[in-house]
Amino acid sequence: MKNRTTCIDESLLARPSESDERVRVLQRKLYVRAKREKGFKGYSLYDKICQDYFLLTAYHRVKHNYSKGVGVDGQSFAAIEEGGVLDFLTKIQQDLQVRRYRCSPVRQVLIPKETKGEYRKLGIPTIRDRVVQMAVKMAIEPLWEADFCETSYGFRPKKSARDAIRQVKENIYAGHKFVYDADLSKYFDTIPHGKLFKLLKQRVKDGGILDLIQQWLTAPVQLLDGTLESSKEGTPQGGVISPLLSNIYLHAFDRIVNNPDGKFARAGIRMVRYADDWLLMGKWYFSKSILRYIDQIMSNMGLKLNKEKTRLLHINKSSLFFLGFEFRSIPSKFTWNHRNYTNIQPSIKSRSKLFSVLKELFRKRKHWTIEWIVWKLNPVLRGWLNYFSISKVSHIWDTIRVIKQHLSYKLYKWMKGKGRKAHRKLRQRPYENLVKFYGLLDLEEYARLKTLSKAE
Repeated sequence: MKNRTTCIDESLLARPSESDERVRVLQRKLYVRAKREKGFKGYSLYDKICQDYFLLTAYHRVKHNYSKGVGVDGQSFAAIEEGGVLDFLTKIQQDLQVRRYRCSPVRQVLIPKETKGEYRKLGIPTIRDRVVQMAVKMAIEPLWEADFCETSYGFRPKKSARDAIRQVKENIYAGHKFVYDADLSKYFDTIPHGKLFKLLKQRVKDGGILDLIQQWLTAPVQLLDGTLESSKEGTPQGGVISPLLSNIYLHAFDRIVNNPDGKFARAGIRMVRYADDWLLMGKWYFSKSILRYIDQIMSNMGLKLNKEKTRLLHINKSSLFFLGFEFRSIPSKFTWNHRNYTNIQPSIKSRSKLFSVLKELFRKRKHWTIEWIVWKLNPVLRGWLNYFSISKVSHIWDTIRVIKQHLSYKLYKWMKGKGRKAHRKLRQRPYENLVKFYGLLDLEEYARLKTLSKAE
């Protein structure tokens, strides 16, 4: 590629929607071409990610949709915008055009798991690397969207956890009540790079794109003590492109399960997958042959099932926990109807996580005003309800009553801690009074609007 000294078109900064639309048009063309031609491969995508509108759209998407955490360089979005977004993107563009771009190490962050002493490893790239990752993701994602199976719901355009929950319910009512609830051990940390690249090359032949992905996969990890550790397998959680790469790798398993002439299809087994969380659902008990076959596939892919958390159950006898929901089979209340129906509601674990967030919010906040505490509470409650309120699927009302009681207690304790005379009248019915006079989110009303929404 010739050495260029071009810079980002300044006029595009004032028209981000125009750049976004141009990206969507290109993505649509790539998707249609890949859908029509099963053997189509992307040979010349590198020049696309160097375009002004591509990098500008990548920057805005990273800023608005991903973590604001800083990488090893300590550079934040505020610092970038203070120094000039134009200069920041121009430098990236020039480095890409002359093939001088080299990614930085990934900063490791440890997130505590529910199991005491265990942590989930997150890798936070620099904002510069995240922007380039987003540009590559936008270029190659349409090619893979044309291939991905309908049973895959995680980190995909126009698909969500809600769709996965709906599909699980449909499968149960269709008689698929035997469930193989799988748990992959450290999936993102153990993806074999060699096998992943074999799958990538089925749709991507551009050496420049593959070289960038290779850089990100092998980038050293900066540990908490500042030392660098080499990366020989896996794709770091926290990277913009990691969810797409994880979907590409597990797509091989999706194709085996969904093969109409395969062993799973002959056994009447359906699949529901959200990223590395997946279920196999059958009408009959899973035979030893099927279980051995699953183990063999995982072994061939270089993945390992966590046998302690992987379960085989029947929905009428045991609760199924999936994506924060609990599926239970409950006898009908009507004496004339002897059938069971499937009750789907937020799990106790999901509720406990919300309570932990509320506990942290109220901790040492006696100096806050009511208006401020309401302003802090509303996004938390709204976000929780946005996820768990699914029209004609989830039964959330009992959970809402428990949350209201818990919130009333927390508000009462918080108001009482501000002094005996402070908010004495409001303390009598704290939740209801703050809903009525201060604009606190009405949980029941909001959930009702969500479940009645046409968007559902």
